[in-house]
Amino acid sequence: MRKTMLRMFAVAVMAFAMVGCGQLVEVGPAQVAKVMDHKGYKEGTIPTSKFRLEFCMREPCEKLVVLDASDRSFKETMDLFMPQDKLLMDFDIRATLSMDPADHDQVFAKVTPRPNSNSDRVYSIPLGQVYDTYARDVIRAEVREFLSQFTISEIASSREAINAQLSERLSQSISERTPFKVRYIGIADLSYPEVIVKAQENAAERREKIEQENAQLEISKVQLARQLKEAQLQRKVDVEQATAEAEVNRIMGESMTDEYRTYKSFQIMAQMAGSSNKVFMPVDMLQSVAGQMQLGK
Repeated sequence: MRKTMLRMFAVAVMAFAMVGCGQLVEVGPAQVAKVMDHKGYKEGTIPTSKFRLEFCMREPCEKLVVLDASDRSFKETMDLFMPQDKLLMDFDIRATLSMDPADHDQVFAKVTPRPNSNSDRVYSIPLGQVYDTYARDVIRAEVREFLSQFTISEIASSREAINAQLSERLSQSISERTPFKVRYIGIADLSYPEVIVKAQENAAERREKIEQENAQLEISKVQLARQLKEAQLQRKVDVEQATAEAEVNRIMGESMTDEYRTYKSFQIMAQMAGSSNKVFMPVDMLQSVAGQMQLGK
């Protein structure tokens, strides 16, 4: 009896020692893991931690499968044939995605893990593999279907509004059809066809010329209005001057009597009398030969 108890104790100690010698494994930050044995995955997921797998002398042994559950940025480079323009448009779709914890078990069950080069008992499911399996084709198909309904000019002129609509549509589709949640998604590095770029440049030049012409028209309006005002003022001045001159002439005409003319004649003759260069003769002699000879001296 005593020997039997000693043998049982020795077996227990050996078993405990073997368990204690199981491989040390680690689940890092932003990772979750499951332990898999010959029956499949064990219940529950393992968060960030370190522990030992069961000691194993021969296969099948326990294995640790680590799933990358970090937030990650992805880029899809696309060229899309735009049906209405019959032209190709190049652009990127940039997205920041995180995995929904409620879908971890689904990913473990549906995605084949890859062996780890550092340990034959540790396997991994990279986030890129999950993205390629579930999200990549959904994103590309949704983007093509949505953007194809617009012209390139519409996208160029309303990019922010269209990008917001696309982001909303992709967020809903990704949440419903993939294990991911969307942190951000949208169009980036959009490259328009050269013919569209040239057309936009020409349109901008035309708008600039129109604005310049409108500005010049406003300047001309101001100048013409000023000239009209000046002309109106000048006409008023001319009318006033003409009225004044007419009034002066009227007064002078009314005052020009025979007596006034005789008086002015005497004044002129008095002024001429003071000059040495003069000849006085009666008016009647101006018609005679002698008078003309006298004027010729």
